[in-house]
This record gives sequence, structure tokens and C-alpha cells, in this order.
Amino acid sequence: METRQLDTLKRAEEGIVVRVDAPRGLRHRLVEMGFVPGTTVSVAAVAPLGDPVEVALRGYRLAIRRSEAARVTLTAVGPVRAPEPVVPLRVGGGEGPGADGPRRPPRWFRTRRHQPQRAAASCHGAHADRPAGTAEVTVALAGNPNTGKSSLFNALTGGRQHVGNWPGKTVTRAEGLRRVGEVTVKFVDLPGTYSLRSASPEEEAAEEFLTSGGPDVVVAVVDSTNLERNLFLVLELAELGLPMVVAANMADVARRQGAPPATAILARDLGMPVVPTVGRTGAGMDDLLAAVLDQAGVTVR
Repeated sequence: METRQLDTLKRAEEGIVVRVDAPRGLRHRLVEMGFVPGTTVSVAAVAPLGDPVEVALRGYRLAIRRSEAARVTLTAVGPVRAPEPVVPLRVGGGEGPGADGPRRPPRWFRTRRHQPQRAAASCHGAHADRPAGTAEVTVALAGNPNTGKSSLFNALTGGRQHVGNWPGKTVTRAEGLRRVGEVTVKFVDLPGTYSLRSASPEEEAAEEFLTSGGPDVVVAVVDSTNLERNLFLVLELAELGLPMVVAANMADVARRQGAPPATAILARDLGMPVVPTVGRTGAGMDDLLAAVLDQAGVTVR
């Protein structure tokens, strides 16, 4: 896969973000600006002396230093295929025309159906509607501590697991495989975290993997009995722009408490599939796998 740095693009050229290679603070700032894997970025203008560079992405424009642009790696570089509309940013929430109109998924909830170019940028070679058996699908399991994420990981992978450490860290990294027809699905169990703000080694490891082009799909594991606490991380993950599925785990406990997860309402409001699961018993795993493969653009025959 041929790649180029953003600072080498000329005006009216565009590419798809593969990764951001920068120190933690700068990487986090660039990710918050919208430079996440799968996002199409075009060069709108260059200052007379070559610095800064004005780029267009996700419907708005911003100026960044050329040294910052050099940290962003792109693929599929070529002439701009269509002009991207400029949407004025609003302070305090909402964006662009119709922000106060009917409810609809925000721009950053970019599932495969909304943003098919995401799969084209995957470092695993995934692309929409690919036939079975052409590539491995990498799935990141992310969630707060005590959401049953490890039980879900075990139910999905069984005994086909490998446990080690994240590079350069003492944080445990667990990976497992599952075959679905001709397709191999690799699950990466990210450290339990409440946020992607890199306040701890666990959060740093999770953020680095999610923003480096690692996963094809993210499964956000939430506790069905305490959705309000868990949705903060879900919104942070959604801002990364990766294809996502929400696993409403511990659904059996929520039902016994008389408050089963309103998955249809959540799916409508979040703009992504929400699947009730019970990691302890394995209930809902087939539905979760089907949603994951659909988001990855995989057809299993």
C-alpha cells in the first residue's frame, strides 16, 4: 500500500488517513481535529510561504502547521474527486445547517453505510462487500472496567487466545481468533478504560491502538444496567469515525431488574447497531458477530 505524508500533498489533492505518528499530546490533538483512520482529507490552500496548510475534512476547513501535517500518513492519494462543502462550526454543540432540525445521527457517527471509504483505508485490506475469505477482520473490544468485557471476549474466542504485553508497556494485551465460515476474525481485548484521554498506561495503550489504524471495527461493550455511565466512552469512540457496534452486555441482569436495554432506541440515536449480549453465557454472540461482519463489509457464504 503506497502512502504519503499530508505535508507533501499539493492544492486540490486528497487522500485517506491511515495513521497519525506523533507524540502522545500532539497525536491526541490531531485526532480531536478529525485526523482519524478512514477520514478523507484534501488540501484546500497553502500559505504563500508554504506554512500553514489549509485542509478540508469532515465538511469543514482548518489550518495546521506543515510540521503537524507531516505526522499524518495518507493512502489513495489523488486529485480531489468532488468539492467538500464547508460547514461553519458552532460553539456549544450542533454543526452546520439544520442542527436544530429533526434528530439524526451526528456527522461523527460514521458507520460503513455512511462512510464506505473507511474500509478502503484499512491496513488489513478490507473493503466494502468483499467476498468471504479474502482478509482477516480485526475487531477491538473497548469498554469501561466491570462491564463483562473479558467474559464477552472469552465467549467470542473460546480457547484460541494469546496473551502478552502492549509494545513498550507492562499493560496486558489479549488477542483471540474466531472462524466464521471462510473468514478469520481477530478480537483484540483493549484494557478497560473510562476515557481515551491517556491519563493512565491502560488508556494510552487503548488510544494508540484505536488511532493507529489497527481495528476494522470497534465493539463498545457497555453495562446494560448502567448505560448512562458507559455512554461517555461510547461517544468518545464514535468520534474516532471507525465502524462500530455496541454490545449491551449483562442484558440478563438488566432484564431481572426490570429495565431491559432499549436497543432499538439506542441504535436509532447512536446511528450504529446495538446488540444485547450476555458474555457469561454466550447469549447474543451470533447476532454480535453478524453485526460486526456487516459493519466490516464482509459477506459470509
